[in-house]
Amino acid sequence: MDTKRSLGGLLALAVSALVCGGCGRPQVAPEHLGLTAELRTAISTQNVEWLERAETLVEQHHQAGEMSDQEYKAFRSIIEKAHDEAWDAAEREVLALQKAQRPTREQTERARR
Repeated sequence: MDTKRSLGGLLALAVSALVCGGCGRPQVAPEHLGLTAELRTAISTQNVEWLERAETLVEQHHQAGEMSDQEYKAFRSIIEKAHDEAWDAAEREVLALQKAQRPTREQTERARR
């Protein structure tokens, strides 16, 4: 009986993870969407120079107060994985961040015109 209950709990957790999709991933400000693309390119090519350039931009935006702490933490997590040469994990994380993005109200209204 306990095994069935444990399996049921695991199944419920898996279903909620699938339904949630991008939950837990921050929405990136529209002006930072280019950074997600730049970071993904650096990671997919495993180009350390490009990674450092993206990292510099992330740091500059955060220090200038142009990037929320939540966004910054998401970018830092990806960058740290890449610096640790966990390229596949970094690529999965940056892709998940990109997929979690939803259009802003302004973008939706612009698309309707």
